[in-house]
Amino acid sequence: MNSFPFWIVLGLFLSPWFIYPSILIGISLFFRKYPSSWKKPDEWPPVSVLIAARNEEDVIASRIRNLLEQKYEGSIEILIGSDSSDDETDAIANTFRDQGVILYKSEKRIGKPLMIKKLLELSNGEIIVFSDADTVFAPFAVRELVTPFSNPSVGCVDGSRRNSLDDDTCESIYWKYETAIKKMCSSFGAVLGATGAVFALRRDLFMPLSPRRSDDFELAVMTRIQGSSCVFNPNAIAAEPSPDDAKQYRRLVRIVSWMFISGILLMGKALKKRNVLLFMQLLVHKVLRWFSGLLLASATVLAGFLADGRFYLILFILMCLFHAIAVAGWLLKRYMPSKLLVPYYFWLMSIAAIDGILRVLSGNPVETWEKKSKGRKS
Repeated sequence: MNSFPFWIVLGLFLSPWFIYPSILIGISLFFRKYPSSWKKPDEWPPVSVLIAARNEEDVIASRIRNLLEQKYEGSIEILIGSDSSDDETDAIANTFRDQGVILYKSEKRIGKPLMIKKLLELSNGEIIVFSDADTVFAPFAVRELVTPFSNPSVGCVDGSRRNSLDDDTCESIYWKYETAIKKMCSSFGAVLGATGAVFALRRDLFMPLSPRRSDDFELAVMTRIQGSSCVFNPNAIAAEPSPDDAKQYRRLVRIVSWMFISGILLMGKALKKRNVLLFMQLLVHKVLRWFSGLLLASATVLAGFLADGRFYLILFILMCLFHAIAVAGWLLKRYMPSKLLVPYYFWLMSIAAIDGILRVLSGNPVETWEKKSKGRKS
């Protein structure tokens, strides 16, 4: 059998996980545009914090108090959007009206993107901060999100979400990798997407792909398509609850089923703007990564056909060992060292990505979030 197909498939698999980061290391070393620390603005701009919530009675009060206690030299406006909540979310949020908190209630489900658009229309801030109801900001989080905007070329600032970091989980392993990527991209203003729990945007750069779309990924990329930079400030820290693997799987399915369409549309816009770097980032860091599981499985099969040679036999055995460890992690997770769980988490995320893509192709994307238990989103 010809080995060419094997190397093509293996190269596609390695691109998002090894080749892409290696290229970023080189770019960040020789083409640094932004410093690792930021100059404070001469005048702190007014900020509006937007929170879309549904049935968040367990956390909404603490979330609002957390925002009211932010150490920020400028003004902070807090807007809560209740997406047809049928618990005490609305009543609890209303108790903060005397402190300037604005509550918008939707009687029917409209989903997070439309809710964010409604809240934006009610807001007045020059800088818009986006977050979730179950997120907790560090005391200076808003201040750290706003600081990079002292550079007029910066249009979007991504913060650092800290969750699942006490233990190695699907989320934590992914975010450690993602944080390293963001730090390198930030040095030349090319962070790809943002973290929904903690990011900020210049108001005049809010431009979703359509009236029904306005998620963190799209808004950050659209900022770059408009000619501004997207950077990462690791000092803008926020914490979220750690989802278990079942909840995380459902969350990943929902995210990919939404982002797959976004990625294709944004790639087209990047080409129209002749932004080759952005196009390649979307293709490699997003699309190819979503297909990583299929690519690795295909490479394993192709290596098996070539296993009559010693080199390919060794590769085939190593790949099969990786898959075997993943199965062992699924069956014996609590008994295995955390480092050995990487194959299991790789396949958990890969299967969730394929599940999300299949939902899109079947015309059944997951566009709204539902509560599976108190205090958690799925």
